[in-house]
Amino acid sequence: MEVGPARRTEAILGWGNPMERIRNKIFSVDEANELIPFLEQALDSIAAIGREIMSLKGEIQVLSAIEGSGATSKNLDVRLLREKEARCAQMLDQFRDALLQVASHGCILRDLDLGLIDFYTMSRDRVVCLCWRRGETRVSHWHSIDEGFSGRRPLAELP
Repeated sequence: MEVGPARRTEAILGWGNPMERIRNKIFSVDEANELIPFLEQALDSIAAIGREIMSLKGEIQVLSAIEGSGATSKNLDVRLLREKEARCAQMLDQFRDALLQVASHGCILRDLDLGLIDFYTMSRDRVVCLCWRRGETRVSHWHSIDEGFSGRRPLAELP
């Protein structure tokens, strides 16, 4: 069964998205663009850590089955299981820290796999989202807070 990006992040962390728990700021387009180099690096790091965690979880599942079949702590696989569990816990801490570092800048990571980041901004008297996707050199789209990525429009159309 294929797991969607938000669920994959939740599966890695074991809890809901921390991005929504941190107060977000209102960005200008220039302020959002200034964060792009940081975000490119951060997303690379977060994705790599996430891949390692998922790999470790798969190994832990297999090793846990070996332990569950009666292997004792003297068994090399059981000792390896403990090492993998410790490494996974360490990687989870790094993953959470990296996500919180992104969130601390006030932007919202919407999709790790696609590298989608939203930045709240004001348009006349309402809040909308500046929308950036990993690989784009600058923020060039926006959408209403209810539409998401599928409602992306060029900044030139921002009222």
